[in-house]
Amino acid sequence: MSAEAAFQSGLLAHLKADAGVAAVLGERVFDLPRSGVRYPFLYLGRVESDAADASETRLVELRQTLLIRGRRDDADTIKQALGAIRTALDTAPLTLEPPYQAIHARVVYADLFSTSDSRVMQGLARVRALLQTQGDRP
Repeated sequence: MSAEAAFQSGLLAHLKADAGVAAVLGERVFDLPRSGVRYPFLYLGRVESDAADASETRLVELRQTLLIRGRRDDADTIKQALGAIRTALDTAPLTLEPPYQAIHARVVYADLFSTSDSRVMQGLARVRALLQTQGDRP
C-alpha cells in the first residue's frame, strides 16, 4: 500500500470514528463524491506528496484536501464540520496501516465559499501530514 493510500484510509477511518465529526455529518464521510446523498457531506479531494527524507529516515509529506459540499443554508453546518475536523486531528493520533505511521497531521487551511451553482456551498480543509515508515526514526 502506498503512503497516500494508507493516509487516506486512516484519515477517513479517523474522521468517521470521531464523535464531533459524526455529530455534524453523521455517516456522510466518503472517499469520493456521491450522488443521491443528503447534504452536507465530506469527501476526499486532491492529495499531493513529496519525499521529505532525513538522514536514514524515510519520510513523506502529504497535503490532503477535504471537501464538504452543502446547500447555501448549510453554511453554519459546514463551518461546524470544519471545526470538528480540526479538533479531531488535534486531539487524537491518526492510526495508519503498516508500515506507515503519522508523525503529525494538522489542518493548515480552511475555507468556505460559493460554487458556480449559487445554491451550493463548499467547505475546504487542507490537511498537512508527515509520515514515516515504521522502524525508521526521525
